[in-house]
Amino acid sequence: MIYLRCYYKYYYITLLSIFLVLCLNVYLVFFFSKDVSPVRTPAVIKHNATYFATQNIMNSLSKLDKEYDLPVPTFQSNVLRELNVLLSNLKLKINGDIDLFAATIKVMNQNGLMPLHGTPYLGSTINLLKTSKIIKTYNAFKGTQLKLILMFENKQEVLFKPKWYLESDIIEGSVYAGKDRYNGEIIAFYISLILGFPRVPIVVKRILDASELHETANVGLKKTMYINSTTKETCVYGKCYYCKREDPVCTKSERLEGAAIFHLPPNIKLKQHLHPWRRTYIENKRARWEDDNDYCDSVKSNYSSERVLDFIDVSIFDFIIGNGDRHRYEVVEQFNNTILLIDNGKSFGNPYKDHIDILAPLYQCCIIRLKTWERLKSIKGGTFTSILQTMLDIHETLSLLTLPHYHALERRLKIIYATVVMCQRKSEKSVLK
Repeated sequence: MIYLRCYYKYYYITLLSIFLVLCLNVYLVFFFSKDVSPVRTPAVIKHNATYFATQNIMNSLSKLDKEYDLPVPTFQSNVLRELNVLLSNLKLKINGDIDLFAATIKVMNQNGLMPLHGTPYLGSTINLLKTSKIIKTYNAFKGTQLKLILMFENKQEVLFKPKWYLESDIIEGSVYAGKDRYNGEIIAFYISLILGFPRVPIVVKRILDASELHETANVGLKKTMYINSTTKETCVYGKCYYCKREDPVCTKSERLEGAAIFHLPPNIKLKQHLHPWRRTYIENKRARWEDDNDYCDSVKSNYSSERVLDFIDVSIFDFIIGNGDRHRYEVVEQFNNTILLIDNGKSFGNPYKDHIDILAPLYQCCIIRLKTWERLKSIKGGTFTSILQTMLDIHETLSLLTLPHYHALERRLKIIYATVVMCQRKSEKSVLK
């Protein structure tokens, strides 16, 4: 009996061992047969300083006080009364022997290229730029795009930028994509007066007819002109960095539209400087200011406080018109190094996109001139675009901006309000200087 009991003992141990081995085998089969995917760590999204600034500004915009939707009554605002005087002066057309170009040049000083309250010569000079007889047309060689010089009978010269796009065209891509927009140059002039930055040379819409172009073109320009065999229109490609025969600008119905920009006299000496908030212009390579929240501190260490405030004024102007191509800036030495707002052709490309990073000087430094802020608040509630439309109606018979662009102007103005309010909330010191 003892041997039989031992036998059963070993028998149970053997069965248990076999059962455990079978369980282990089944487990191993299931383990190795299932589709094992590698463990993935969550992707780390790296946002730059511009991203976070944009998010904060849009959050501030969503909470912006409703008072910024209400217009200011004219009788309560010195700015609006000044703008009414400016509108009156735009309507004036002085007749006589006065040299209007010389009179216009005479008012240029460190406060800008035109007094903020206007000048009785302003409307007359604009009309003269649109109607003066052209005696010579030639190529302006500087720059990356086609530009012409028009010379009038009195030897006054204007820079002519031709029309490449329809006003309704939307420029896709980067903030500096596409060719210059002639209407952007014109609108920028009027907006500079409204914003209190009268540092854009006078710009008007000018139309050249094909016969006028052929008759006044010099020999060098004529060599870059030809008649399109299909459309029979006159085409010109000129000479510049990107100019080529395969990419000309051509007349439409024997007319070439463009922006005629008042040519500053030779005694006004311009000096160019690199803009501290310039872009790299290299794909996927950001500038330091796009990543560094404290970038303004380094700018303040290299520039005077007044110059930093100049950069902020310029950023507000550029943001409103949608110009993100201010890689250089020009100053007039004899006008106390006043920054001029020259070359605004990369504006008004896409009315549906707001490039908030243009405002980097404002939201990184978080300061603004008191007079700039008061002026911006004076044109809220639709007043801005109403004044602009009134200005354009005086001298332009056709609309230079589409309705989406007018909506964009009002929207961007509110984004500026939101940015300043955001700065006021987070700063212990006054942002108004």
